[in-house]
Amino acid sequence: MGIFRKSPEQLLMQEAIKLARQVAQPKIKAQGGGGGSETRWRGASRMLRSMASWIPGLGSPRRDLVSSERSMLVSRSRDAMRNHLIARAAIMRLRTNVVGTGLVCRAQVDHEALGLSEEEGDALNAELDRVWSIYADDPRECDAEATLNHYQLQALVLVSALVGGDVLVSTPDEERTGCVFSTRLQLIETDRLCNPSRGLDTARIVEGVEFDALGAPVRYHVCSGYPNELTPGAVLRWDKLEAFGAITGRRRVLHVMADKERPGQKRGAPYLAPVLEPLQKLERYSSAELMAAVVSAMFTVFIEKSGDFDEDKMSLSSLVNGGEGASTDDESSGDIQLGEGAIIDLGRGEKATTVNPGRPNAQFDPFFMAVVKEIGAALELPAEEILLFYSSSYSAARAAMLQAWRFYSLRRWWLTCDFCQPSRELIIDEAVARGLIDLPGYADPIKRKAYCQALWIGPARGAIDELKEANAAGKRIEIGVSNETLETAAMTGEPWQQVYRQRAREIDQRRKGGNYQLPKGAQPEPEAPNTNQE
Repeated sequence: MGIFRKSPEQLLMQEAIKLARQVAQPKIKAQGGGGGSETRWRGASRMLRSMASWIPGLGSPRRDLVSSERSMLVSRSRDAMRNHLIARAAIMRLRTNVVGTGLVCRAQVDHEALGLSEEEGDALNAELDRVWSIYADDPRECDAEATLNHYQLQALVLVSALVGGDVLVSTPDEERTGCVFSTRLQLIETDRLCNPSRGLDTARIVEGVEFDALGAPVRYHVCSGYPNELTPGAVLRWDKLEAFGAITGRRRVLHVMADKERPGQKRGAPYLAPVLEPLQKLERYSSAELMAAVVSAMFTVFIEKSGDFDEDKMSLSSLVNGGEGASTDDESSGDIQLGEGAIIDLGRGEKATTVNPGRPNAQFDPFFMAVVKEIGAALELPAEEILLFYSSSYSAARAAMLQAWRFYSLRRWWLTCDFCQPSRELIIDEAVARGLIDLPGYADPIKRKAYCQALWIGPARGAIDELKEANAAGKRIEIGVSNETLETAAMTGEPWQQVYRQRAREIDQRRKGGNYQLPKGAQPEPEAPNTNQE
């Protein structure tokens, strides 16, 4: 009989429980029995059966997200993105609704801080927008790989940060023939940001992020390749990318994280990290139910031979597979396998027993939806939004859509702060340095801030019933809780000024063509008196 040996972790847990019981024993006796908790907070109890085995460690952000665990989370998150339907649905829903066709920048300079009139501010905004369009619309201008424009890079940055936990965006300076700017945006995946030679963390370097005494990033250590991928003949090196310019203090590397949940956290965890386990189980359960339904749909007839069956005649399976004259030498023709309406020839003395698998399972959909609701709650996405299936009432569907859009708005604002606005400020800096635009006093940090203010507008939220939404928008404007600028951006995704100017041009052209009609309920303007008549 073998000897059962406990692991060091089990022994340590046993000693901790024993010590907790010894300390809490007087308190339990004072309470008149062992049915209560030895602590004022039941959640802190080590004696309750439901809590005795729940003793997590209390660690720093570095310890709670160690390199080995983070690497496993990233790899599983990427696999879920590739192969799990619900995981891919959640990520793609964020990409489509947060970025969509891209967050469009509209300059909004603070003309009062700059001492400009409102008309001068509008003219300067239009000039800044033209400069930004030169850069953002051309992949060769903005992308270091010269394949994606700025709006496509926004989607890639968002997906990379969500799946990998974080992503770096370096800004190398490289001149290209035919290009106006030299600032490029180079995306660096989370795998390449690591300690030099894959060494251990130190007091000032955590997984490739080097920081100062206050915790601010100083430089990033980036591998020239992927440390976990062996490339024949390749020699890996680690480059030091400075976080800020030594002279100007400009941001040279943008570190976009999926979430920063604790002070002092240097690397991000994947967006799907909390739900990877239920996602994996749900995917296996869904696949098993699908396969069971497929097997159940394959109706097969089994035939038992009687004692007087003539062996010299062609078997029934051969008759079905090849018809009269078919060869019986092919061993594959006698394979027993499931098939749609197949006839399987059994041997003498064998008897077939049919089994009803009971598929499709009537309880599959309720259970599946219950799990998806829990996953959606953890990801801040309603189940209706993940599955794009609105089967409830208008009010419930609209509530789900509004709740999802609160989350989308938060992610859009996060992406704007971490990637869109910093990259735009770098381009304005270069445009001023190259003399492409004249911004007096731009060296002053306060005036630079006033010049760089902008509004980032994404795809509109949309509406389930557009007539109701339009009436509600008009009512909000009427009672003074909103304005035309906010409502226009929410409903169309365009700035009100641009919509108004385009609408004015259209009305003017219709009037010149003589086919303009007044809006319903509008009164025609009185004609001006003719002063030339006597």
